[in-house]
Amino acid sequence: MFPGSARCKRARRLRARAPSCQNALMVSADPAEAAGEKSPILPWRLVAGAFLHFIIPAYLVAALVDWQLGTPANGEAFLRHLPAFSALFLAVYAVAALACALGAAGLDRILRGRRARREAADPMAPARRSEQRLAAAVRLGQGRFGADGDAALAQLLHGRWLHADPRFQALSADLEAVVQRSVQALAHATQDGRAAIVETARAAIDHVGQGLATLEAAERGRAESEARTVARYVELRYGASDFAGDKD
Repeated sequence: MFPGSARCKRARRLRARAPSCQNALMVSADPAEAAGEKSPILPWRLVAGAFLHFIIPAYLVAALVDWQLGTPANGEAFLRHLPAFSALFLAVYAVAALACALGAAGLDRILRGRRARREAADPMAPARRSEQRLAAAVRLGQGRFGADGDAALAQLLHGRWLHADPRFQALSADLEAVVQRSVQALAHATQDGRAAIVETARAAIDHVGQGLATLEAAERGRAESEARTVARYVELRYGASDFAGDKD
């Protein structure tokens, strides 16, 4: 291949485009959403749902207790008392449900803040999120972009990722964004437009693979350079005769 040939120029353009993924971080969603999983239920919604679920059993128990303790033990008097009792029960139950839901929401906000501060202070948190984004993107993309897409995603999953490196973190975020947006587009695409979306997604995944290959090559070169530097340092500091015993 000659330096000025068209093939050489095209190869240089591809190499120049490969690391572009790490320089343009795309907005991505939560890893659970990207993996196709349902978002966790908020605590206040869980508490409110529990109150709604048990409103009838609670009402029946309260009415039975009121009948036994607070009203004359005959059906006619109890039925006349029932509307007022029901209104009071609903008011008290609604206030209790609202108070518990607001308490759960406040507690959840406090716990989320503590967790966010703990993750911000943890130097390994970005690396864990990057690893989760990669796994979530591969799970979401499997079976969506054809056999070539599955092979490309599998190759990315088994690549040599250094998730503690911000460049690899940006690359995993780009992959997650590409897969998620492509899957969303496929869900709303017509039959004629699906092929174009799949082709575009595969090309984008290939670009992420090129970026990963570029970073892997840079890391290999850096490791080899460091190894040679250390070997040269040892050679200069400790000559061969320094460790050789005296011969008789």
